[in-house]
Amino acid sequence: MTVIPKNRPVLGKDLDAVRTQYGLLVSDACWLFGLSITRWMQIVKRAGDEPVSDPTLALLVRFLADHPELSVIPKFPTVPEMYEMVNGVTPTDQKRFSVLLGSEASATYRWLRVPGSRQSPAVNRLMHYLKVAMLSQRPNERGQLLEDWKETVDKEAKARGVVDVFKTGGWNPNKKAKAKKEEEASEAVEGGEAAAVKKPRARKAPAKTAAAPAAEASKAAGKHEAAEAAPAKKTVRRVPKASVTS
Repeated sequence: MTVIPKNRPVLGKDLDAVRTQYGLLVSDACWLFGLSITRWMQIVKRAGDEPVSDPTLALLVRFLADHPELSVIPKFPTVPEMYEMVNGVTPTDQKRFSVLLGSEASATYRWLRVPGSRQSPAVNRLMHYLKVAMLSQRPNERGQLLEDWKETVDKEAKARGVVDVFKTGGWNPNKKAKAKKEEEASEAVEGGEAAAVKKPRARKAPAKTAAAPAAEASKAAGKHEAAEAAPAKKTVRRVPKASVTS
């Protein structure tokens, strides 16, 4: 039980203490106190040690703290409890049970077998109201309720592009198509790599062409023509100087 001293006003942090007392999520506490998540953060996180400015909210917090026996939020059924209840009306495997709650095929297996596995708040609330609706019906009428719900689920799935959700067990029509494309692309890459390993590239041998001798002859002729075209060097004969006698 949360005890708020009578000699001080209710503080922002007291809201979180009451939330913990009732075992609530922050989203549930926001609903309980009539607050938005932004307002909750302002009161509890930013001004936790300051008095709550709204006296009505302060009195609500104090009243709930003084009466822990109140059931402020419905007690949600557990997955095993709800799974047994549905199967008591009509045989339902784990995949179909998951789909009835808007979840993927493997969800129920995880909820039942994996320790500490939790459901989303929406799943908890859907199970709660489904249970309330079933209990409000006579036992022989509950089968029709589940059949009507199954049709509603199927219509929602088709509106999302899922043709047979109870057969596929998946709510995302693009997920399998994307996975298939990725698998095909991967196989194509692997196939190309394997072909490259099995068939190494052949080295190209230098091609022998008949034009090679002709090219050599042309080159030699070019050198000869260049030699003939070059001006001949002039030979200069030196004449010895005549000696002068006196």
